Amino acid sequence: MPGQRAEAKVSTTAQRAGALLRLLAQHPQGLGITYLARELSTQRAPLYRILQALQTQGLVRRNERKQYLLGVATLELARAYSSQFPTGIEAILAALANETGMTATLTSEDDDVLTTIVSKTPGTNGEHVFTPPGFRHPSGPLSLRVAVQALQPPNDDDTEEVREARELGYAIGRGTVVQSRYGVSAVVPGGESGAVLVLSLVTLHAFDHRTVAEPLLRTVQELSHAIAQT
Repeated sequence: MPGQRAEAKVSTTAQRAGALLRLLAQHPQGLGITYLARELSTQRAPLYRILQALQTQGLVRRNERKQYLLGVATLELARAYSSQFPTGIEAILAALANETGMTATLTSEDDDVLTTIVSKTPGTNGEHVFTPPGFRHPSGPLSLRVAVQALQPPNDDDTEEVREARELGYAIGRGTVVQSRYGVSAVVPGGESGAVLVLSLVTLHAFDHRTVAEPLLRTVQELSHAIAQT
């Protein structure tokens, strides 16, 4: 209708190329064209054209078994993204992990998609939770997501977990979304543009959240300061 803005059209090819790269990232051993076509719900001909374009840019390569893998140019993209963060960020998380005995993870939240940026486990022996960089966290009321939701103004529809997070300054994960995953999460003030950064401490066992609240919130401020200097 006149006077109304038309909705922006999304390129199906670009969407499929993005989905293709994510799929290859989840299968570093490589995938064949048949599997790719089935997972992406497309025909081989258009998929071949996308693969050829990505190969030209170095984002995809094909091995001797005719399987497709991520190309070396993806390292350039990863380095460019990582450059948004201070070089000492891993040391900050490692110090927190060793102090608390829990895995320290920095996650980016963008449009309700939670993706791990850095994850450091304690330097002690034992089984620890670990999510590699690029890991996309499952849906549901994770402490990560609750911490972000608590940033919004109070609402009558807020869950008990969101209200609790506002009161404490951090959200608590009690193993209800992923079994045997307990933790606490707090938003890092002034994170990267266009996304929210969340710092989490995660363990396989239930614990008293009050014992790690101080180091968590202290490190949140340390990260905020370090990122602001980048």
